[in-house]
Order: sequence, then structure tokens, then C-alpha cells
Amino acid sequence: MELLGNIETEYNDYHFIIRNLDYNSFNKIKDQKYIDKIYIQEEDEKKLTELEKPFSYPNTKNNINIYIKFNDIKKTCSYSTQIIQTLNLTNELNNDKKQYEFNQKLLTLYGFIDVEIVQDSQLLICRARVNYSYILDIVILVILLSFSILFIVILYNAFLITVNERRKEYAILNSIGGTEGQILKIIFLEASIVGIIGIIIGIVISCISSNIILTLINKILIDTGYSISLIFDITYICIGLLIIVINIYLSALLPSIKASTTSVIQDIRNNKQIKYKNKNTILEKIFPIEGKLAVKNIKRNKNKYRFIIVLLVVCMTSYIAISTYINYEKATADLVNEYDVDAKLSLPESSNIDYKSVLKDYEIKYASKIEYIEYKMMGIFTLVEPQDAIIENSNATIYKDDKKSLKMLIVGLDNKTYTNYINKINANYGDFILYNNVTEIQGKEKLTYTSYPALKPGYDLKLSIIDTYYNYENETSSYEIIDKENLYGNIVLTNKLVEGFKDIQTTYRTPAIFINMDIYNKIEENFNNYIPKNNNSIRRWIWSDTNANLVKLKCNDIIKFANYIEDINTKQNTDIDAEYFSLENQEKVIYIEIIQLILSIIIIAITVIGIISTINIISANLYERRRDFLILHSLGATSINIRRILIYECIYMYIKSMIISIILSIPILYGIIKYIENIMILNKLLIPFGSICIFFIIILVILLTVTLYSTKSIKEK
Repeated sequence: MELLGNIETEYNDYHFIIRNLDYNSFNKIKDQKYIDKIYIQEEDEKKLTELEKPFSYPNTKNNINIYIKFNDIKKTCSYSTQIIQTLNLTNELNNDKKQYEFNQKLLTLYGFIDVEIVQDSQLLICRARVNYSYILDIVILVILLSFSILFIVILYNAFLITVNERRKEYAILNSIGGTEGQILKIIFLEASIVGIIGIIIGIVISCISSNIILTLINKILIDTGYSISLIFDITYICIGLLIIVINIYLSALLPSIKASTTSVIQDIRNNKQIKYKNKNTILEKIFPIEGKLAVKNIKRNKNKYRFIIVLLVVCMTSYIAISTYINYEKATADLVNEYDVDAKLSLPESSNIDYKSVLKDYEIKYASKIEYIEYKMMGIFTLVEPQDAIIENSNATIYKDDKKSLKMLIVGLDNKTYTNYINKINANYGDFILYNNVTEIQGKEKLTYTSYPALKPGYDLKLSIIDTYYNYENETSSYEIIDKENLYGNIVLTNKLVEGFKDIQTTYRTPAIFINMDIYNKIEENFNNYIPKNNNSIRRWIWSDTNANLVKLKCNDIIKFANYIEDINTKQNTDIDAEYFSLENQEKVIYIEIIQLILSIIIIAITVIGIISTINIISANLYERRRDFLILHSLGATSINIRRILIYECIYMYIKSMIISIILSIPILYGIIKYIENIMILNKLLIPFGSICIFFIIILVILLTVTLYSTKSIKEK
């Protein structure tokens, strides 16, 4: 894709490109409401020029290139399909350039992976293999709600604690003639001073943290030609400051009203918030005496403990939602990232090219190590016995004798790769390794990936290689056996792929049999010697990779290697056909890596802020209760008894928070999973139960540690 380097990047916010457009075609689409901007590029010009609305064709006799920005990037595929069908584009130009193209790099950053034009029912349509933009809306909503609740609770609690600690001061002011308005002014003045200091510190911290995050993101983008810089927009700064000011004063309002309206006697006694109903719950009946006291204390001081529960719920719910999203995103990314090698070389069997020497010379010249796999493969039709082992009859061909066959990919591996593979899945040398996962891709504008096993485990499988043909007169399928000996042996079903063959998941969409090269050569020899009875050629469903030696490889610098192979072909007049995967694939995973980085930082931020706030509330609460602890000591309670009470309080708050978090997480997870099903259908949940349990345990340990440490500090005083 010719993007950077050929045009100016000042106007690089377009989504769709149409080249060589004439006057009439331009007028057909220029008034479409979904077009936000149009940039033009005249012949032999690199510069883009933005057209003013209403859009009009420039004063030129030549055709032009137009760069279109849609008003809703999420509907890029739908809008592009309308334009292509309206103009009846064919995507063929004489100068070897595509007539239409997408700004794939920009779309990738917005969550569109592999936007492409395909033919469906004789019409061209646009589709994206994976579109994360909608599911990301759910995650962003969860994040915004989490931070909003988090900061409101923190601010409100901070002011409430401050006001509660100074109730007696406000009561004394009331007793000597201070009015409610004067007390409110004092509190709001304090809130203003604290708010100004907090905003200044927050701006400094946000600038530093933003630069750190952008530095990490730009390291991911370094090979794409894109970079992101920090830009200060006065509009968004003012909106942010306004929201902060409103939050500060709203958070200070309720505590200040309580402080200014409560009677003098109640303020001096400081017992207005104590509310208790004499009703024994199940927990009070189950817990021992310390547990009963803990539950009663929580009931008497609901407001103090409610903040802790809210903070814990925000942390737990956010972690469940974001970690689950990241897990599902990784699963879809596994499909998006088709290849786990950098390139494939195809060398005709008739050529005398020594590819090992070519690779060795490259390693010596550039002091760079290359890992490679030598293999051969072909697509064959395989008779499967017993036929009950086939799970999906829709993928099978059924013959008049009720036998069934499947299309399979047969891959011969070099000895080193084959040995590593059988060791990976605990198989034996000589076993036939059958990769049993089939991935189906369906849909038009939105593609759905469905993975399922092709064969049932537990059967003594017998596979025969056949030639199949269809009789159109009788509408029946027939077959002839080509080879029933070379695939006879122990067949191991597995869902683990050999390293280097990840593309099998989405390219061929059939089971694959991996064998050593000796067996493969025998099968290939039988194919070459077989003469069909119907005098037709043998049917294979893949011909492109036959009669060629294939090599997959990994290297440190694919661009340098591509230039090296091109130089070899030119200077030595060789015929090495090279296909490079990681050049384009690198851009596909950019978005995934960036989103995972940002979400991981958000998880850490929410967790750290929530835990620190919880620690502060617990510490302040225990400090306020030091008189209660002295009374308990005077009644005969030991330090162990008091610690047990506090432990039960922690456990009570923790269990309540966990239950609420799980209940709140259910609809969020449902939304994530239902949308992921539009991309990929899985037969299992990918909720990271293990990491969630570990996170919950860490939260509990922190709560107990802080509580016990605070108790120790109070006792020492």
C-alpha cells in the first residue's frame, strides 16, 4: 500500500481512496451525506488538497485521485460498498495500481483488521475480518463508569472524613453565633484551595504519565511510519476542568450541609450517623462472638463501610471486565495474526537451487541467524473409516456405498521439525499427526470464525487417499483408491499446531496430516504413478504448492532479507519465488498491542487508586475508633479478640463486595461474549477465572494486612 512517502501526511485522516476518477463518477458520489471530507490528488502530484463544501470537481481535464473521510468510521465497510457498487468499480488500472484502496494503517488503529473488497453474488462488497470498534465501546463505557464512581467516592469520602473530624469545631462555631452559610463558605473555600492544588498536581502528573504512555505506544508504531504526539486542546482542557470543579463541589456539598445543619449537641456527641436495628441476621447467628460484634458494628456505621465496599466493587468489576476483554481479544488476535513465520520460499523441483547455501550466505553477509523449515504439501481427498468418526457431514462427500471422504491437507516435514512436533504432543516417531481443528469463515461485511473438531476421538481411524469425481448425469459421487497403505498406522488427533504453520487455521480450513518427509515422498510417488480408470487427471483441491520444495523461515529483518532474495534472483538469474508475511502482518497486530497496553495500564491505575483509597479509609476509620478499642480493652477484650473483630469486618466487606462485583460483571461479560460471537464462535468460555481468583486473593490479603497493621499502630499509641 503506497501511503507514506508518496503523499503528504498532513491530511492523513482519510479512510478510502479512489484513483483515476472522472468527472461523471465524481458527481455521482460527491453529495452523499456520509462523506465528511474529500481530498484530491491530481495527476503527477504528491500533494493532497482538501475540497471545500459543497464538493465540486476541480478545474482540470485529467482524472483525479480522491481521498474520502467518512463521518462515521465504524461504517467504513458499508459506505465503501455503496460507493463501489454505485461507480461499478473493477479495481483494475493499467499502471498496476489498485483503483480503490483503504488507509489500512489508520483503520487498524481504529480496530479494523484486514479491510478488503471481495466478490459476493457477482457484486463487490467491503468487509473487515475483525472489527473491534463496537466491543471497545463496551470496555470504554466500563472504564469511564469505573473512574467516575471511583473519583466521586474518593472525593466524597475525603470531604466526609474531614468534616466528621471537625464536627465539634463546627458545633462550637454554631454555639458562638456562626451561621450555616458561614460554615458552608468555610468548607467551600477549603475545597477550592485543595481543588486548585490538586488540579495543578494532576496536570503535571497527567502530562508525565501521558508522555510515558505515548512513548510506549510509539515504540509499537515505530515501523509503521506513524507516531502519536501529545497535543493540548483548550476545549477539552476546559471541559475537563469544569467536570473536575463540579465533582469537587458536589462531593463537598453533602458533607458540608450535614455539618452545618446538625444540632450542636449531636455534633458534640458525634453520634448522628450511628443507626442500628436490633435484628439478628444469618451471619450473626453463624459467626462467633467476635463476628457478631463485627456485623453489628458495620450496621451501626453503614456510611463508613459503604465507601470501602463501593471502592472494592469498582476495582473487582473493572478487573473482571477488562481482563476478560483482553483474553477474548487475544483469542481473536490469534486468528488475525495468521502467520508465525516471516516468509515462504518456493523452489521448483526442476531447479538446482541450493537454498541452504543461499540462506547460509545471507547469515554470513549480515551476521543474522535464520531459522527455517523444509516441507512439502498438497491437498488430497481422504476416505475416512469408520465414517461415524466424521462430525460434520456438511464437509464430507458421501458416496453411493455410504462411505465418506474429507478434504485434507497432507504436509511432509523435515526430520528436525517432525521430531520437535511429536515431542511437543508426546507422540512417537512414525505416528501420523492429524491437526483436528477446522476453522470456518463466513459472512459478508462482518466475518464470523467458527472452530470445531473434524473427527471424533476414540476411533481406530483408517485413512485412504482417493481420487473422486462427480457424475452429473446421475448426480452421484464416485471414488477410486490411490493409496491405502502409506497412511496406515497410528493416527494422533491434536489441537496443537507445529510451529511455523499457523496459517493453516484460516487459509485451508480443513484437517491437516503431518508426516515425515519419507512417507510424504512415497505418497507423492504413488500419485505420480497412478492412472485413473476414467482417463481424467487426478483431482486435488490444492495444486499451487505441488512439484515444489517449500521453505518457511524466520529472520530478524524481513525487509533486508527480501532485498537480498531479489538481488539473488536478478544477479544469478534464479527462480526463487518468495512470499513475505510479516511485512503486512506487522501492521495487523499494531492495534491489538496498543489496546492491550492501554487496558493493562488502566487496570493497574484503577486497582492502585482503589486500593490506596481503601487503605486510607480503613486507616482513618480505625483511628476514629481508638476510643472503642479502649472501651473493649476495659471490658476484658484482648488484642486477639479485637483483631478477630476487625478480620471479620474485612471478610464481611470483602464477601459482600465480591458478590456485588460478580452480579454486576455478568451483563458486562455477556455483552463482550455476544459481540465476540460476531467475530469468532468458540466452544468454551475464555473468562480468565485463574487470574481473577488470584486478583481477589491479593485484594483480601491487602485488606487484612492493612487492618492488622493499623490496629498495631493504634495500640502503640
